[in-house]
Amino acid sequence: MPAAFSNATLRLADRGHPLAALSGFSGKTVVNWLGAQHPASNGQLPMNWRAVQRIPDARLVEAVAASAPNHCIDGWSFASRSLSALLAGDLHTARHLAYYAQLRSSLSILANLGVGIFNRINFVIDAQGAIHRLDPIHGGRATDPGLGTHEIVWIALKEWAADPTMAHLFLDLVRVRGSTLRECLEAIWPGLSIPAVASTLINGWGLDLRRGKDEHKFRNISSYAPQALNPISTPAKDILEFVDGLWRLLEPSVGSSFDKLDRILLRSLLWQHHKLITGNTQYSTGAIAQRYDELPAGVRTIASKSFLVGQSEPGEPDLLRRARSTASPASALEMLARSVLLLRAATAFTHTSFIEAGVSAVAGHLRPWLDEIAQARGFWSPTAPLGDPTDLWSDVQLALDDLTSSMQPPPAYLSDWMERPSKGLPIIYEAERVGVWSLGA
Repeated sequence: MPAAFSNATLRLADRGHPLAALSGFSGKTVVNWLGAQHPASNGQLPMNWRAVQRIPDARLVEAVAASAPNHCIDGWSFASRSLSALLAGDLHTARHLAYYAQLRSSLSILANLGVGIFNRINFVIDAQGAIHRLDPIHGGRATDPGLGTHEIVWIALKEWAADPTMAHLFLDLVRVRGSTLRECLEAIWPGLSIPAVASTLINGWGLDLRRGKDEHKFRNISSYAPQALNPISTPAKDILEFVDGLWRLLEPSVGSSFDKLDRILLRSLLWQHHKLITGNTQYSTGAIAQRYDELPAGVRTIASKSFLVGQSEPGEPDLLRRARSTASPASALEMLARSVLLLRAATAFTHTSFIEAGVSAVAGHLRPWLDEIAQARGFWSPTAPLGDPTDLWSDVQLALDDLTSSMQPPPAYLSDWMERPSKGLPIIYEAERVGVWSLGA
C-alpha cells in the first residue's frame, strides 16, 4: 500500500532543535552552514529511508534548519521570475513560476515548524530532537519512498492550519512592528482563547491553505499542456496596475519591511474575528475602536483607529482581492498574489526563527549569506555592499516612477507599453530584493 499521511505525527513537530541548529549558522557563508562533509551538504537527502535512517538525527535537524531560510529566499526568486514573465505577456510561465513561489514559501513555513520535506523523505522533529516519519507505509516496506513533495506539502499545511493546537503558532510567529499577532489580538480581546480561533484567523490574514492542491493542478496545465490550446489573457492595463500596486505594498519603512502590507492584513484579521464574535461589520462601535489604545505602540504608528475600523481607506487593495479569488482556473495574477502572501508568512516565520535563535540581522550575522545572494543578482558588488539592505528600495522607487509614467495613457495592448522608452525594467520584477532587505535589516 502507498504511504499515508499521519496527523498524529505532524502534531509531534517542534521548533526547539531546529532553532538551536539555526544559531550555528550565524556569521557564516551558506556553504559553511552544513559543511562539505555533511550528508545534506547540497540541501538534499537520499531518496531511500534505509539510508536516511543511518544519518544521525542531529544532522537531519541541521538539514531542516538550513532549508527554512533558503526556501524562503528562493521563493522570492520564483516570484521575481513570475513577475518577469507576467510583464513579458507570458501568462502561463508566470502561473507556473507563481506556483513554485507558493511551494517554496510553504516548504519554508513547514521547515520553520520542524517539518522536513525532502523529495519523498518526509519527517518531523519532536521536542527531544528525534525524527519521525510523516507518511509511514502501511502494508508495504518501511523503507519505501513516501509521498511526493507536491502532494505532501499542501496536505501538511492544510492539516496544520486546521488543528487549533498547531495553528496558534502562526499568531506567535508573525510580527507586525515587532509585536506578534497574538499580542495584537489579546490587546483588543483580553482573555481570548487563541487556539480556538487560530485556524479562522489564518484565513483572515489572507491565506487559504486549502488552495494548494488546485494551484498545483493549474500549474500542471501551464507546465505540460500546449499553451495555445489553453488560452489565458489579462489586459495589459490590469497587469501593470497589479505590479505597481504590489510594489507600493512592499515598500519598506524605517524599522520594518512590510508596514504597508501588514497594516492591511492586520485589519483583515481583526475584522475576521470581530465578525466571528458579533456577526456584524460595525467595527467603529466594537472592541477594535473601544480598545484601540491598548494595541502595541508600534502597531498604532502604522495603523490609525480610523483605518482599523474602516472609516479611512475602507477598500482592499488589488493584491488581496486577487488572492481571495476562488476563480477556477486561477489566473496568473491570482496565483502570484497568493504566492506573495505565502512569502510574507514564510519571511515572518524565518525572521522570528532567527531572532529566537539569537541570530541578529542588525548585528550583521546574516550578511555572509545575504551578500552572496545580492551580489549574484547584481544588487551590489563584492567591493561595495550596501550598509543597509533596505536601501535597495531606492532603485525600486525610481523604477516605479518610470512605470507610473509609462502607464499613461493606459496601453491598449502590451506592445504599446513595450514601445515606451522608460518602463522600470528590469528592477520592477526583481522581487528577491524584498527577501534580501526583509531578512537582512
